[in-house]
Amino acid sequence: MNDFSGTGLARWMVGCDTITGGSNEYALLEQIAAWLKQAGFTVVLDRYDDTDPGKCSLSAHLHPDCEGGALCLAGHVDTVPLGTKPWKHDPFSGEIIDGCLYGRGSCDMKSGAAVMLAAALAMAPRIHDRDLVLHLYGGEERGCKGSFHMPEQEFRNIAAVVVGEPTGARPLAGHKGALWLSLSSSGRTSHASMPEKGDSALAKMLPAANRLLDFVAEGRHPFMGRGTSVLSTLHSGLNSNSVPDSAVLTMDIRSVPGMDHEKMRKEIQDICGKDIAMETTLDIPPVWTDPEHPWMKRVYALYEKLSGKPAEVATVQFFTDAAALRTRLPQVPVVIFGPGESSMAHQVDEACPVSQIAFMETICRELIRDWYEL
Repeated sequence: MNDFSGTGLARWMVGCDTITGGSNEYALLEQIAAWLKQAGFTVVLDRYDDTDPGKCSLSAHLHPDCEGGALCLAGHVDTVPLGTKPWKHDPFSGEIIDGCLYGRGSCDMKSGAAVMLAAALAMAPRIHDRDLVLHLYGGEERGCKGSFHMPEQEFRNIAAVVVGEPTGARPLAGHKGALWLSLSSSGRTSHASMPEKGDSALAKMLPAANRLLDFVAEGRHPFMGRGTSVLSTLHSGLNSNSVPDSAVLTMDIRSVPGMDHEKMRKEIQDICGKDIAMETTLDIPPVWTDPEHPWMKRVYALYEKLSGKPAEVATVQFFTDAAALRTRLPQVPVVIFGPGESSMAHQVDEACPVSQIAFMETICRELIRDWYEL
């Protein structure tokens, strides 16, 4: 590896298979750790899954014992699977064609991780008495497992955060939260010709599901819009000629600031009644930073200076590792800002414009320069 630019590192990362559920996050992060240590960082590799040592996240601090708030650059290195449709371009080749980097993760979000790494390596020699933090998580595509598992001490010093998810290289002020519920009922199986000898779990579930269609995720935000609720899957029974002894309904709620997840859980349990058990499978809070925060205003000003475009206050619907950071750092400003169009994420022939990668590397360097007054 001899090209440590954002584009060079992005091509290298795309060539590493880190599909979520696999075991290759550690191999990629081990190499990154070696480069960071050479640049003077103290590095921790956090294995977040006790059953698989290949599932891993990385935390790097440049001067962890120095006082003064640190800027943190954060993102994830895992990707979604390839899908079933054929790719026109090798998903692990890191090819650049017509000004775009192709491959799984090129958009979501290895290009974002690469520009942050490139900027951290380049700017580290100029920072002598302050900490600079880089977090690269695994397991984001499986519910932000790596970022929520990161040890508490690895969040020390952090006073502002850039999360490099694909935003079309525009600074965003937040995203919705997510509450996923699994609702289940149980019964007793019997032959379908003798239903009186059984106890249908599905018959218990359907009235509850019907009532839940009227549930409203109450909440509205001036930039995120309203909260939403979807009944997403329903599974019951094993065959058509038996009374089903189990039924499971899943529910996806997207929340905005001001919505109380615990209050919604209680309301949904009351709607379902005592015959329905409820399990929370994902609980991620919404993220929002006031655009009038002094640091956010500096980020917007820098974007306008370098892009020549006005900075508009905007958010995204999907969740990111910013949620884990917000949970640990409730008062710290967080901006979501990275290369790649979010519409390309998870697509076959996923791609990221090289121009956005170069632009975001410049942005990251300038954000570091501004933060540390270099």
